[in-house]
Amino acid sequence: MSMLKKTICYLLAILMLTAALAGCGGEPAAKSVAEDVSTASEQKADEKAPVEKTEEEPVIKSIIPAELPRYRIGVMYYTFTDKLGSQMKNALDYIADDFNVEFEYIEASWSAEAGQAAMETALQTGLDGIIAVSSGVAVVEACKKAGNVPFVSIQVEPIDNDVAADMAAYDCYLGAVSENDMQVGINAVEALYESGVRNLAICGLTQGYARSHDDRMRGVKSAIKQYDDLNLIAEDYTLAEYAKSVSSFAAAYPELDGLFVSQGVESIYQTMNTEGLIGSVKLAMVDISESTGDYFDNGTLVYIAGGQYGTTMIGFALLYNYLCDGTRIIPDTSVTLRRPFLEVKSSEEYQHYVKHVDGDIPVYTAEEIAQLIHGFNPDANYGTFAKAAADYSLEDIVARHGE
Repeated sequence: MSMLKKTICYLLAILMLTAALAGCGGEPAAKSVAEDVSTASEQKADEKAPVEKTEEEPVIKSIIPAELPRYRIGVMYYTFTDKLGSQMKNALDYIADDFNVEFEYIEASWSAEAGQAAMETALQTGLDGIIAVSSGVAVVEACKKAGNVPFVSIQVEPIDNDVAADMAAYDCYLGAVSENDMQVGINAVEALYESGVRNLAICGLTQGYARSHDDRMRGVKSAIKQYDDLNLIAEDYTLAEYAKSVSSFAAAYPELDGLFVSQGVESIYQTMNTEGLIGSVKLAMVDISESTGDYFDNGTLVYIAGGQYGTTMIGFALLYNYLCDGTRIIPDTSVTLRRPFLEVKSSEEYQHYVKHVDGDIPVYTAEEIAQLIHGFNPDANYGTFAKAAADYSLEDIVARHGE
């Protein structure tokens, strides 16, 4: 009996001890273990879960060497404050650092003599090369006297075949690259005729001053002959004083319903307003300026051609090829490398032009120009330049740079 009491007391003591332990936190301890097991399971599951991979755009390696010699290149145009001049400057500045080039901008004004003097002065500063909206034997002769400074003519070409042959005889002459000006004259007349024009007046740069302007007028007159009911009622040629020509047309020819100008400047739009020609006279020009969009919107403009600053960039590529490794791209410098204009015929097309041509990125990037440099791309040759010229259009730019 005594043994039974001891056993019962012993069992009661164990039960009391167990209860005490449960009351002092045994349950939280058990919960902590469960949490540890759960955490371990989650970590294990995380280790087994597949890692989500993000798509990265492939890095395109530049073909332009990191280290390049420094060159000072002169660029001459009438003025770098008008629309085309500012486009030329912006495009070249955009690629200057990539090619380690310092561009010296030379304003020629509208005088042949002043332009020649400005270029000769710039050549005395030690330029490594020059690209210029200028042509003629006097130009290459000045480059020769300055130490055979390599020269590329841009946006213009020798006035005739004899002058072209004379220029080609100079070792420093790398050739000319210009737009197809005769075709642009033809296309402008076609657009005017389709808009209803039957009594056309034309005005342009003084004949014999620039072959590009002369060719535009040749194209215009060639196209006029294709229409029996299209009359050329007046023509005038001036050293960029086109507004005076427009005023004289308005005063003398009340039947005037169409106008072609070989060089589009802001004063033409202003004069058409002051002469009361808006709404009755259709306009076609070369060179896009600040008010171009407004005059498409009000129905005055039916055709304009621009985008020549792309030709300036190609002129740079011709010169840089020679500076880089002596490559002469144009095999016969008496023959001009011709390129098309970018043509705009409506407000909608003009908006595309503004976005893709007049935006932050020029019509050619540094990498696209580099593909034309033989020293960087051994496959680059005259055929490469000819293809780039043939392809040049608003659609081409969109395809290369995207929407």
